[in-house]
Amino acid sequence: MIYPPSSRVDLSNSTPEDLDALSDACQPATFGVNREDVSGKLDIPNFAPSFDIGSTGLVDIVRDALLDGKDDQRRIKVEMYKLNVYGKDSFFKAHKDTPRDETMFGSLVVVFPTPHQGGEFVLRQDGHEWVVDFAKMVSDSTEKPCVGYIAFFSDVEHEVRTVEAGHRVTLTYNLYFIPEKQTIPVISSPAPYEQRLRELLYTLLTNPDLLPEGGYLGFGLRHQYPVQTGTEVKRLRKCLKGNDATLARVLSTLGITWDVRVFYGSHHKYPHYSYLHERIVDMGDREVDKYMLGVHMGPGAEEVRLAKVTDMASMTCAESSFLAYGNEPSLEHLYGNVCIIADLPPSENRTIKTME
Repeated sequence: MIYPPSSRVDLSNSTPEDLDALSDACQPATFGVNREDVSGKLDIPNFAPSFDIGSTGLVDIVRDALLDGKDDQRRIKVEMYKLNVYGKDSFFKAHKDTPRDETMFGSLVVVFPTPHQGGEFVLRQDGHEWVVDFAKMVSDSTEKPCVGYIAFFSDVEHEVRTVEAGHRVTLTYNLYFIPEKQTIPVISSPAPYEQRLRELLYTLLTNPDLLPEGGYLGFGLRHQYPVQTGTEVKRLRKCLKGNDATLARVLSTLGITWDVRVFYGSHHKYPHYSYLHERIVDMGDREVDKYMLGVHMGPGAEEVRLAKVTDMASMTCAESSFLAYGNEPSLEHLYGNVCIIADLPPSENRTIKTME
C-alpha cells in the first residue's frame, strides 16, 4: 500500500516501525458528540492499496452469505470507504452506520494480518452478541498471508474493543445495491398490413363452421431459418422475422395458442398420411413400412388433418429419403415444411379476443 508522503508498506509482512509510520500519517478518526479520537484514518484520496477486493471472490461470498430471498441474485457494488489504523488503546464505540444513500445496505470490513492483540469486533442485534477475534484468527491460520473479513447490514450495532498492543489495520467498504436498469417503454410501429391480417383472421376464426370439432391451422413460413436433421423447431419461436413474426403476433393478440412444427405433407401415393413433428426427421435410408410411417418417424410425430390457410410450401423445409416396402419396395422421400401451427379448440369452446 502507498500512502503520503510517497511511503509504502506491505501489510502482509510489516514491522512495528512500518506500522508506526503508517499510523503517524493518519488523521484522527473521531466519534460521538465530544469528537473523541478513537483511531487513525486515511480517506480515499490519501492512499492506494494493492489489495484488490474484486479478485478475492469476496463480493460473491458476501452476496451469498448476507443476502437471501429476492435479493440473493441482485447485483451489488463494493465501494472502498477508508483505511483505519488502531494503535494501542484505540477503539471504536458501539454504533450503527448511517447509510450514505438509499441503495447502501451494509458494510464490509477487511482486517489485515498486522500483529496486534485485542481489538475484537463485536456485533449486536435483537439481544444477541457475536465477538470476532481477528487477531487470533489470523495468527492461528495455517494459510499465510491471509486477511479476515466481516460483512453486516447497516442497522446492526457494532464496535471495536480496545487494542491492547500492536496495530490493527482495516479497510472498510460500503455495500450498495446496483439499481435495476430502467427500461424505456418502446412503442413499435405495426406492419402496414398487420391490422388487415388481424381483421381477416378474426373473421375466419369466429366462423363456427371452421373446424367445428377443433383442429389445427397451418401457415407456411415465408422466411428461411437455419435447420438441420434433429433441429427442435420450437426454438424458432423466438427468432421469427418479417411476415412470420407478424402472423405470430396477431395470433397471440387474438388469444390463439400457436407453435412452430414441421408439417410432413401427404405423399401422392399415400394421400391419407399427414404428420406434424417437433423436429426435423431423418429416416436414415432405412426400410420403412409405409403403413407405419408415423412410428418410424419417432417420438413427437402426430398424424393430423390440416385446414391450410396459406400454401403449406414453406421457405424452411427438409427432405429425407427412405425405402418403403409393402406389396413391393420403392425409394420414397419425406418432405417437411416448417410452419406456424395454430391450435383451435372446438368452435363452441372457442374464445377469440375482440377487435379493439
